[in-house]
Amino acid sequence: MTKTFAIFFPVLGCGTTVISAEKLMVYMHVTDTSSLITFDQINARRMQRSNVLCKVLTTVETLGSVSVICSDKTGTLTENRMTVQTIAFAADQVEISNYDELKAEAQNTSSAVRKLQLAAALNCAAGFAADQDDKPVNTRETVGDATDSAILKFAENLASVQKEQESFEEIFKIPFNSKNKWMLTLRKPTSESAIKEIGAETLVLYVKGAPDILFPRCKSYMDKNGELQPLTPEAQATINLSQEQLSGKGQRVLALCSRTIVLPSKLLSLDQSAEEFAASVENANAELTIVGLVGIVDPPRKEIPGVVSTVRRAGCRVVMVTGDFSITATAIAKQCGIITVNKVDNAAVVRDPSTIPTVRDEDDEETYHNNNVTALVISGSDLMEGFSDHEWDIICSYSEIVFARTTPEQKLRIVNEMRARGAIVGVTGDGVNDAPALKAAHIGIAMGAGSDVAIAAADMVLLDNNFSSILVAMENGRLVFDNLRKVIIYLLPAGSWSELWPVLWNIFLGIPAPLSSFLMIIICIFTDLAPSCLGMVFEGPESDLMLRRPRNPKKDKLVSWDLLGQAYFFMGMMEMICAHSMFFFYMYKYANIPMYRLAYCYENWADGFMGHSIDELNHFVSVGQCVYFVTLVIMQLFGNLFASRTRRLSVLQKNPFWGPSRNLRIPIAMCISIAIVIIILYVPFFNNVFQTAPIPLEFWFIPIPLAIGMLLMDETRKLLVRSYPKSFIAKIAW
Repeated sequence: MTKTFAIFFPVLGCGTTVISAEKLMVYMHVTDTSSLITFDQINARRMQRSNVLCKVLTTVETLGSVSVICSDKTGTLTENRMTVQTIAFAADQVEISNYDELKAEAQNTSSAVRKLQLAAALNCAAGFAADQDDKPVNTRETVGDATDSAILKFAENLASVQKEQESFEEIFKIPFNSKNKWMLTLRKPTSESAIKEIGAETLVLYVKGAPDILFPRCKSYMDKNGELQPLTPEAQATINLSQEQLSGKGQRVLALCSRTIVLPSKLLSLDQSAEEFAASVENANAELTIVGLVGIVDPPRKEIPGVVSTVRRAGCRVVMVTGDFSITATAIAKQCGIITVNKVDNAAVVRDPSTIPTVRDEDDEETYHNNNVTALVISGSDLMEGFSDHEWDIICSYSEIVFARTTPEQKLRIVNEMRARGAIVGVTGDGVNDAPALKAAHIGIAMGAGSDVAIAAADMVLLDNNFSSILVAMENGRLVFDNLRKVIIYLLPAGSWSELWPVLWNIFLGIPAPLSSFLMIIICIFTDLAPSCLGMVFEGPESDLMLRRPRNPKKDKLVSWDLLGQAYFFMGMMEMICAHSMFFFYMYKYANIPMYRLAYCYENWADGFMGHSIDELNHFVSVGQCVYFVTLVIMQLFGNLFASRTRRLSVLQKNPFWGPSRNLRIPIAMCISIAIVIIILYVPFFNNVFQTAPIPLEFWFIPIPLAIGMLLMDETRKLLVRSYPKSFIAKIAW
């Protein structure tokens, strides 16, 4: 990502300054590197104030180029505050508005609600934090996964989970993992009430997880009356329809299943060794009964639709990558604004792309769909079947994409496929399963409340867990590159171009050097330093910054021909001509030496030249050099500084003195630079040692209208760029 270039100062002692996109040293030509100020550090601190922590400074630069954000759903796009909203027994769905009626049903040990409550209470990995008993159930703090916490509160609202768990001894368990997508526990009733309800010498196997994973393991289901029914194809279709209806509302649907094993059993024995018993439990995880479905809501964060819309306007796509069921993921994606159309393509369309008309973008890089369908939903099962490179080209060309039911390995594959097609990929996530993708992305973005593994793998952490902070990060990422270019384009006209020509004129035309080496150094490390270091570095974003396309690192270089053209042949040329004009005007008015007599004087520059002694001639040159120096400084401060603050906008639209673009460091920096000039010209020490001299008063004021004229020339150029964005002038604008 780091691009370097060199600015050559043709002055003895100045040498070469290397400016990099990673770390531009704005304190130029200083050997004490501990005092160097870098753009990345400044912007990293700025983002930290917005609750964005950059673990690596180069992250700031990468952010400005991000073209795809692959985002996890739970805890990133949603609030991660899950609540059970619906329970379903086959086709019968119950919306939970309050628990009064359900509590009454849960008292009946043969009811479906009671059996569902028991399955939820006994197969749950979450627990309540200490000292929470006096609080309402739904406001209690929990320890554990958000999904399990929702199940825990659902069960607690119907009966005491602690008493249930104390009544059933846990014999064996398999925790949830993102690959299996289910968790399992084997319980044995120990209390009298539990034995009476379940039976003596009985084990109960509870399994909770994704319906599409568990349904093939089931052979029966429980109806609304709590009675077992065979899982016929018709019943399976009814349950699937119920699941789809809940998923279509954006609910995460879990299936709660069970199996009763009466001892002694051929399936397993409590006398088996640990390894044999684990294998027996795995084998027993079949022929299950569907106790019921649980629909959990996790609403999107309120700010997400606006954030997604802003990110899209900035030319960046937001891709959802989640482990949820595809229908649930699609519903949430529509609520978040990630999918904005009704018709959504799937893997079948990708594998038969003959019906998809396509066009290429203006850079002939990516293929985009040229019809009304811009959205695509791909599930993990589709990814398991595999796609060809051409099919991945089609997938990555969609503007709205959702990947559902994905595993950590598939998330990693998605990121790598996006990267392989030229996208600069950012990945957001908070879980352990997000870590591989976070590490593989150009920039990994973790939530502050996420797992330690995710935070360790990420390059950037959102301390407030707010997805909208990505906007701040992206804006600052673009801003650092913008400000780098502004500093460079401010430094080049005087610090390079206008210092080169006095040397060339002296060498090839024999004209006494209009600018001394000492004054060149003063411009490089003092008068230009204050505006660039104090002013331009802290510039705020322009209003159109987040409306531009992401920067292409391969094409959009830090220093380009259009920037050099602006710095050298437009602003630099005006500064150079005006400064030389002031030098020759002074020599003509006060020394009575016209310009043509200065040319090719060489050895004629001695006592008696144009009626002056050598001391007088040297004094005239010293004053003339200071006139050149003052002209450059004033044109930089009153012309180039204001012109370089914006790329397209007028100085009236972005002035540093008032309004949202106020940057009071600019006038302070101008005062510092003027003070340095006064010290160099009027302090006797510098006059005696470095041959500087006070200049006539008029030469302090003549350059001001020249600087304003240079600013007006650039304002005219910007007006043409804004008015005619497809014109030649707009195409060569920096």
